[in-house]
Amino acid sequence: MSDQDTGKQGVGRRSLLLGGAAALAAPMIFRPNAWAQGKQIQVGIWGGPQGEFIRKNVLPAFEKDFGCKVLAEEGTTLGQISRLRATKDAPKYTVMFVDDLGVEIAKREGLIDPLPRDKMPNIAKVFPRFIYEDGYGVALAVSTAGLFFNPTATKPLTSYADLWDPRFKKRVSLVSTKNTPSVFVVIATAALVTGRPYQEAQYLADAAWPKLQELKPNILNLYESNNAAVFVAQGEGDVGGIEYSKYVSPYTLQGANIDMCYPKEGAFAGVNCQVMVKGGPNQDLGAEFMNRMLSPAVQQPLAEFAIAAPPIEGLTFKPEIAKLLAYPLNKMDDMKLFSPDWAHVNKVRASWIEKLNGIFVA
Repeated sequence: MSDQDTGKQGVGRRSLLLGGAAALAAPMIFRPNAWAQGKQIQVGIWGGPQGEFIRKNVLPAFEKDFGCKVLAEEGTTLGQISRLRATKDAPKYTVMFVDDLGVEIAKREGLIDPLPRDKMPNIAKVFPRFIYEDGYGVALAVSTAGLFFNPTATKPLTSYADLWDPRFKKRVSLVSTKNTPSVFVVIATAALVTGRPYQEAQYLADAAWPKLQELKPNILNLYESNNAAVFVAQGEGDVGGIEYSKYVSPYTLQGANIDMCYPKEGAFAGVNCQVMVKGGPNQDLGAEFMNRMLSPAVQQPLAEFAIAAPPIEGLTFKPEIAKLLAYPLNKMDDMKLFSPDWAHVNKVRASWIEKLNGIFVA
């Protein structure tokens, strides 16, 4: 073989090797998430504005980036828990959105796995107080719960004790016992009667029942829907609640005659979380989805759209949005933002509801 032939052979070999390397490298360059191509996960999300945002802004981009499919079903916390119970022996969901109260239930019943924190780098941005049940749930959005009021009818209430004022006879729209904030009514009332902070008052509910009986003359109705603020904004009531800001503040931004107030006893927290379903399909893809939900690129617009504070550090908001959010941490502390001991409240909730119904429905 001549030197020329050898040279040609060398060039040919190098070309082949380089070509092969390029072919092997191509998927890494053009398809960084090739491992996820064609995979599918099913997730349970919320309804309302938050669900709308996720469907329009999160899911399409995530599916495009990973070449996957995400099936989303809307629901409420207790409804999502029921779905997990029904599919426990053959899990079909991978990620589920539930409120903080649902994380406790789901962990206790063995419905969820610990968060895959090693695959969720964005969890490092989360304020520690918003990681729940020893790492089984993490917050996605934080609403504040207080009273909503019609500013043409009354000034902001400075204490929950103001609800008993005779001037509000048949003018208070009270949250239904079918809605989670009804437990906040019990805790706030117990705090008034005992003079104890919420942290202690939540275990002293028996003190609340006689005081709540005295509130009955002021109750106009018990509302169930998330647009109850419209009722008060139209002047058919003066004040309502206890309710989450995410169901009221959007109307305020739109110019409705409604606003939120947080009495001196403190605001309650309504925390939307995400959990990893125990034994759910394609948990690697589920971890990527959960990580995406905690990214600043999702958290910033989600907070602005849903008017619910992000659980991560480092974000800033326009003044008109910032004033409606319990953010950052020092503002949460100033508002005395309180999350109940859900392990306790979940055990006694049925009896609380029975007593509330006996007072306001019977």
